[in-house]
Amino acid sequence: MNIQEMLELRRFITVAHHVPGRIRLKLDPAVRSHPKAMALAALADKGNGAFRARLNVLARSLVLEYDPDRIDPRLVEGVFTEDDPQEAAALADELSAAFGLTPNA
Repeated sequence: MNIQEMLELRRFITVAHHVPGRIRLKLDPAVRSHPKAMALAALADKGNGAFRARLNVLARSLVLEYDPDRIDPRLVEGVFTEDDPQEAAALADELSAAFGLTPNA
């Protein structure tokens, strides 16, 4: 998954619950028709010392578990809740570095 994919899919994602170290994202069913939807499944297959992801297709949720000592919780939530597209892109850049995502396709 790269930054652009994350930003494209953001409109299908809402934050259901967030505590430092764990954020549950609810997925709009319409995400299935988006060409980049498989990137969410790929994210769930990936993990490193900074984060782990679990996708629950039936519950339409994606849980990201991360180390709040290494990744700022405000950054994690901000990527999915920021209204300003430019600010969201800046947050996604920071998050991609922390999560080890690629900057572009």
